[in-house]
Amino acid sequence: MKKFTSPDGVFEIDIPIEWDYRNEIMGLENSPPFSFEPFRNSIGCFQLSHYKKEKNKYQRFKNKHEYFENNLKFEKRQIDENDGFIIIIWATTVKDFFFMAKYVYQKIKVINNKLEKEIEKVENSLKSLICIEPNSRTLATHLYRYEKFVASLGATFDLKAKAIENESAIELLIINANQIDAYLRLSIVLKYQILDNTKLFRIKYLFQDQDDKPINEKNIYREAQEMKIIDINLYNKLFDLYNERNKIVHRYIITDIKTFTLYKIAFEYEKMTEKMRLILRKIETEQFTKKVGYHSIKNPHRNKEESHVRLLKSMINEKHFLDQFHRDLE
Repeated sequence: MKKFTSPDGVFEIDIPIEWDYRNEIMGLENSPPFSFEPFRNSIGCFQLSHYKKEKNKYQRFKNKHEYFENNLKFEKRQIDENDGFIIIIWATTVKDFFFMAKYVYQKIKVINNKLEKEIEKVENSLKSLICIEPNSRTLATHLYRYEKFVASLGATFDLKAKAIENESAIELLIINANQIDAYLRLSIVLKYQILDNTKLFRIKYLFQDQDDKPINEKNIYREAQEMKIIDINLYNKLFDLYNERNKIVHRYIITDIKTFTLYKIAFEYEKMTEKMRLILRKIETEQFTKKVGYHSIKNPHRNKEESHVRLLKSMINEKHFLDQFHRDLE
């Protein structure tokens, strides 16, 4: 199972690892209903919504559910639609929120006992649903965004492997630039956790919404240098590589830059990427040693359990949403 946290931090729920969050994939807003279904062989869609309880609504629910309580009691019913779709609904309340889950499917897609298995997955997920108390919601959203960022970084290694396979220097160069930026962003937020003695993240470095002011690479380099994450020599080298990359991306055709130069710069970027990874590793170790921040409890460099590996693969699958990069999770 993998965790989904609502953007407002009101709830968390465990979702089967073979299901993908579809709102982002389909270009929908990150708002209710939140939709999930398998990448392959889907027979239906699981949706979950939450709403602030209004004074005269949902009065028939007499639940006394508390924040962080799981195994909630749901009312369940089925709606048969004329257009071939069937909807199964689960509903409950927690404190001042109303929760409604749906499983929507078509009879014509159901094969053998697959529906029963999917409904079992839905009800197992609903057992994990918790409503988060207000003071913990910011941390919940920060942790979720951090884990999505790390999964996105993981996905770039698939792109890098494909670039190497294709011997595409310009792809490799751009992917490495992305990875350097990611390693430095992670280094910055983890360093701030140490300085501030907190588990909260400076989320602006990890997530950029449509209306957010972007923090570009050059600003990341400067901040990393000001925080003494990198020294002045690495800072200058990063800017040199940045300028060389821009020449290639924007002026390859109109200048006398040779193709062999792309491979040379790509190799320099690869070496710099490894240096940034090791810098991040050092800060992760510092957190564990000082018992502060995200890595305060577990050694970040321990051998990972198989369940953790499968979870990361699932999140990377969701990032790609492409058959050529899809990993089998069985």
